[in-house]
Amino acid sequence: MTSEDKRNLPIGVFDSGIGGLSVLKVLKEQFPHENFVYVGDNRNNPVGNRPVEEITDIACHIAEFLESVPVKLMVIACNTFTVVALDEVRSRVNVPVIGVSQGVKTAIAESKNKTIGIMATVATVNSHIHKHVALEIDHEVFVWEQPCPELAGLIEEGHLQDEPVERVAKEYLTPLLDRHIEVVVLGCTHFPFVTDLLQSLSGHQIRYIDPAYETSDLVKRTLENNGLYRTDTEERHITLYFTKDTSLGNTLGLQFMEPHEFSIQSITL
Repeated sequence: MTSEDKRNLPIGVFDSGIGGLSVLKVLKEQFPHENFVYVGDNRNNPVGNRPVEEITDIACHIAEFLESVPVKLMVIACNTFTVVALDEVRSRVNVPVIGVSQGVKTAIAESKNKTIGIMATVATVNSHIHKHVALEIDHEVFVWEQPCPELAGLIEEGHLQDEPVERVAKEYLTPLLDRHIEVVVLGCTHFPFVTDLLQSLSGHQIRYIDPAYETSDLVKRTLENNGLYRTDTEERHITLYFTKDTSLGNTLGLQFMEPHEFSIQSITL
C-alpha cells in the first residue's frame, strides 16, 4: 500500500456499544474531511462490570476486525477498554491506537476549589486512573470517584430521559452534590448522551467535562506526526457497525449526521 493510499483510509473508532458515538460526534466536527468506520459491540455490552481478561479479549477482537477493514489509526472510544486493554490492543495491531482521554486536565483547570468528581463504570473507577492522572497534574487536588454501575447499560437500552435513568442518575449524583463538587468528568463515553439530564438533576451546580475534546487533540497530533491527513477530495462517508440492534445507533447518529453522510449495518464479530 502506498503512503497516499494509507492517508486515504478511514479512521477506526470503537466502543462496547453506542457510547462511543459521543466521541465520533466530536471527531466528525474536528476532522471534517476524514472518513470514519465505527464499531459498537453492543452484543457484549455492558463491559464495565466484567473481569479484566474478558474486557481485554473483547477489545482486541474489535481492534483486529478494524485492522482488517482496513483503517489508518484507531480511537478506543470507551473508557473501560482504554483503562483495561489499551496496551494489549496496541501490541496486537500495526496502526496507531489512541485511548480516550481522561479529561482531568480540563476539569482541574476549571475547578476553583481544586475539587473534581469522576463518574465512570466500576472497572474504570477500580483502576483509579483519573485520580492518578489528576494527582500527577496537581498533588493537592481532591478527586471523588463515583462508580455508576447501571448508567451505561440503561443508556445502551435507550433510556436517555425517562424514570429508570433519572432514578440511578440521582443516586450517583447525591454524593457529588453533598461534597459540593463543581466540576465532574464524564468518565464513560455513554454519559455525554445524558448531560442535559445530569445538569437538570444537579440544578446546574456542576459543570460536566466531555473528554472527547482532549481525545480529539491526540488524534490531531497523531495525524500530523504520521502524515496521515486524508488527501482524497471525494465526499467523506461514515460507516457504523453494530453487533446487535442498530436502531438506537441510527437514532443517535441522526442527531449529528445527515442520512446521506452515513450507512449502518449489523455485523457478527
